[in-house]
Amino acid sequence: MALAVRQHAAGGVRLSPATFPLETEAGAPCNVLRWLRHQGSAEREGQSWCRWEGRRYRVRLVAAKLDAQATLAARRRARRQAQKAGRTRTAPTLTVAGWVLLLTTLDARTWTTADVLSVYRARWQVALVLKKMKPLLRLNQLRTKHPTSVDATVRALLIGWAVHEGTTMLLRTLRSATAPPALTVVSSWLRSGLALDTRRQQVQGQWSEARLQACRSRLRRFLCSRPRRRAHQETTVRAWLERRALSHPTRQRQVA
Repeated sequence: MALAVRQHAAGGVRLSPATFPLETEAGAPCNVLRWLRHQGSAEREGQSWCRWEGRRYRVRLVAAKLDAQATLAARRRARRQAQKAGRTRTAPTLTVAGWVLLLTTLDARTWTTADVLSVYRARWQVALVLKKMKPLLRLNQLRTKHPTSVDATVRALLIGWAVHEGTTMLLRTLRSATAPPALTVVSSWLRSGLALDTRRQQVQGQWSEARLQACRSRLRRFLCSRPRRRAHQETTVRAWLERRALSHPTRQRQVA
């Protein structure tokens, strides 16, 4: 986090008070536990300072209280981890387990407390991209073991992934063009798989993007899932980002 501040970058990390000590403006230790126990809103934030390589940096401390069910689950995990390590979980540690604590350098004028928490909740979408790459690019089926060949193959596959994004964006419009957004959720896995297969077929000369676009309305039934009880996180995240882009068209910041 301090490195991000020094390089004038924006970032956010999960905080563990026991391993990441903070300071007040006056330089005294920041009592995060007392701050959490103080009566207040379920989502809150404060200003803190951290030290790195002899320098002090100001950061935003953001907290969100978990609901009762999530708190119980988090405390059970904490106890299991302590038992495996041969330790006893203390009351302060169990208290902290009921919260999500974040440190961020995002500008408060542009990124509210709720925005910071939304960015953190969206982190799973980054992991899903990497998770999708393995089966869809067939990274586990490389036919060579020579380091140079493996490196070249992986680089070529990543270029293919970047190229297929154009087709993916085309398919993403299917939801808004052919059905009300509230009724369907477009599967990102199926969409990426179809886009990659389209690119493969284009290389072989058996398929074209024009043909894909012509079949777009018929493909909806294969790419969209039925209405679900649980909210689809990717759809929620994309809608939130679109709203932010409209409200801050010239003040977007890159989140590290």
